[in-house]
Amino acid sequence: MKAAGAASQKDHTVYTLRFSTGFGRGCGLDVPGAGVQVCLIGEDGQALLHRISPLNDPLAAEQDALAICKVVDKEAGADCKRVLKAASTSRARSAALKQRFQGGAVDEVSFLGPELGPIASLMVAPEEGSWRVDEVTVCSSRTRHTDRFVCREALGYGGVPAGFLAPVPADSVVYGSGESAVILSREQAAMLHAAGMLDYSSLKDRILVTTAALVAAGSSLCYSMGGWPATEPFLAGGAVGLAYQSMLQANVDSLPGSGAYSTRVILPGPAQTLQRIMGSSTVRLMAVAGLSLGAVWGLKASSGGSSDDVLALQQILEVRQVLTGLMGFMMYKLALVGCSAVPTPPHQHATEEERLI
Repeated sequence: MKAAGAASQKDHTVYTLRFSTGFGRGCGLDVPGAGVQVCLIGEDGQALLHRISPLNDPLAAEQDALAICKVVDKEAGADCKRVLKAASTSRARSAALKQRFQGGAVDEVSFLGPELGPIASLMVAPEEGSWRVDEVTVCSSRTRHTDRFVCREALGYGGVPAGFLAPVPADSVVYGSGESAVILSREQAAMLHAAGMLDYSSLKDRILVTTAALVAAGSSLCYSMGGWPATEPFLAGGAVGLAYQSMLQANVDSLPGSGAYSTRVILPGPAQTLQRIMGSSTVRLMAVAGLSLGAVWGLKASSGGSSDDVLALQQILEVRQVLTGLMGFMMYKLALVGCSAVPTPPHQHATEEERLI
């Protein structure tokens, strides 16, 4: 391994590393005093090992910037005037120590080292504890070249001991993490996204049609077994389940996406507002309760307003009638499981693969 002090002055460069810690519970480095070890490996096998402190100390950062500017020359590409001004401003704004590598944080660190040329790989690992890093970017001040490395998996105690990462092209899209990650170009990712949206739209339609078919088949079976009185609860429960499934789909459609690959269906202003309202969990609960009460009152009204209204209502609320209505409501869940379990036809997989070649 080549040490930084062994390189000549003309080989010096300032590496700027940016760490993007994952979002969510447990993504941040869970041992406060543990740092992060980073190893940059060039294409010729030369490497540079550096320890990143777990604390961001503005005073120490300013001193490091002064030390770097005493060594580097103009060929190194470091703008010492701007760097020293930024370090001084940061120290003046707040001299308090700040913990690095926390959930959702983006930490930037600069250090002096030998110019390794194109980075062939990067190794990163926490000294202790667990840490999930999504991305690491490495920029050299001498070459102005930036390499991007994607990890997206837990390192340390909660996962693999260290991440051995290969550079990812800047204009590419990465699906997955670790060894199973797939790298696609922007065009391929857009085509895959479009195909996925078509499949999703088709799946939504199949679920609704299957739910309606199951409710119709169940209602026919109930009618053949007990006539219209046995059919009403199942049909009412199935109608409520179908409406509930539609609102669940509206909730998924209203979820925001990220960047150019959003899964959100773009609708006109009023329709988009209605979609957002119908996708609310509170609205769904109120709608299910309202539809259920409406079904009960509808069944009561269908008795014709005779003197046996009280007896008819008691009959509706019997355990057998409630269970029948619940079975009708759960037809949406049966349709969801059944449609989701059906595998994609082989010819469709082949077509998607051909489009990505």
